[in-house]
Amino acid sequence: MKTCITGGWVVAFRNGGHEVFEGGEVVYENGAVVHAGGAYAGPVDERIDATGMLVAPGFINTHVHTSGNGGDTMLMDMLKNDYRTTNYMSFAAPIKGRQVPPAGEDMAAIRRFVLLHAMKGGATTIIDVGGLRGDWERYAELIESLGARVYAGPSFRERNTFTDPQGRIYYDSDTEAGRKGLAAAVDYIRAFNGAAGGRLRGMLNPAQVETCGEALLRDTKAAARELNVPVHTHAGGNLLEFAEILREQRRTPIQYLADIGFLDARTLIGHGVFTTAHPWSHYPFGDDLRVLAETGATVGHCPYKYAKMAIVLRSFQRYLEAGVTLALGTDTFPMDMVSELRWAGILAKVADENYQAGQPRDTFNAATLGGCVFLGRDDLGRLAPGARADIILVRLDHLHSAPYRDPIKALVDFGSGRDVDTAIVEGRTVIAGGHAVALDEAQVYAHARDAIGRFWQHVPDWHWAGATVDQVIPPAYPLHRRGD
Repeated sequence: MKTCITGGWVVAFRNGGHEVFEGGEVVYENGAVVHAGGAYAGPVDERIDATGMLVAPGFINTHVHTSGNGGDTMLMDMLKNDYRTTNYMSFAAPIKGRQVPPAGEDMAAIRRFVLLHAMKGGATTIIDVGGLRGDWERYAELIESLGARVYAGPSFRERNTFTDPQGRIYYDSDTEAGRKGLAAAVDYIRAFNGAAGGRLRGMLNPAQVETCGEALLRDTKAAARELNVPVHTHAGGNLLEFAEILREQRRTPIQYLADIGFLDARTLIGHGVFTTAHPWSHYPFGDDLRVLAETGATVGHCPYKYAKMAIVLRSFQRYLEAGVTLALGTDTFPMDMVSELRWAGILAKVADENYQAGQPRDTFNAATLGGCVFLGRDDLGRLAPGARADIILVRLDHLHSAPYRDPIKALVDFGSGRDVDTAIVEGRTVIAGGHAVALDEAQVYAHARDAIGRFWQHVPDWHWAGATVDQVIPPAYPLHRRGD
């Protein structure tokens, strides 16, 4: 069936870049775009009225963890003045042997919520860079029911992070666990790559550069090339990691990964914040941005998550001008890709003290085209004949917005993920009227809330100080809960 989206502002891909057509049309059939741009002259079977909306390629969210926001709540541990941007270690460095994974039903509930939440934020392609492990059959079934496009693979590491009773973080080596983790990830890809009608694709996820040894990273890259899948790792994510690699390898994390052959066009680097370009690194030797540009690796930038930790990329504009491929992700909640466009642009301006930095065209390109490079996909992130029919319709004409002349700037300046009215993946409508087509949203939220609540209840069991969540991150005001 041939469907025409008509009446909106159409972001069409022409001459190597995006162009915008007022009152344009997009036509798709059999999961692929047939036409994008001005009026379509041929016959169609169905029409979708997009008046007052932006008709755009679906965003590629390059950083989603399907473990939910239970731990993210504790990103800013107020009990630790020596925090020093340790990032994930605030909730993923427990007292050894104390943290228990969620039960199967809780795991399923959290995954369902996270993926649906990301879709409602404007993502039609989701990069799952590591979350809850196991139960892969049900994971594939979830992708099928949601209609999302997901790249995923179980994360693995050979150095675990723990905290002692005095709050000191340390690494604990388990080389065999790393080897088994890689083998399990390869098995997962061989079993599930191409599932859910081809929308579930495999990728390899060595967890963090400092938690995987050189041999494991080299073997991972070799396996990725053999399987023809992309590979992701977190690098340049926090100062503890930067110092650890500098101590062990006598070079920066980015230079180290380049030297061992890990970086190339099929590599996604999560965050890439702490490099030779960042003043907090205080490392004037070498040029990590040049290395990233020359190797062709992509940096998955998560501006809001880092802003919460009082950190900015130094800088979005500097990376672009150096030739680094930049993509956008959310990492933490809310997984609102529309808002990330604004955060990326505003923080670029603040970092450079230059209002001409972080232009809407550049942040929009990062959210659409930037993620295509490491995926090896020239049929995503754009609306053009032959591209996959991954499309979002975003409401612009309403009082939470403002009168505008340029719909892209309106999206960046005024928009929110809540303005996403429709999401289409491979020609299948998965969000309609702002709501999921296949799932009961209230039920999804309720189940996730209960599952994450159980995680919070057990925080004192594994937290280094035996603290509750409300002690780790005190409420904004005295909070009187029912039943207290």
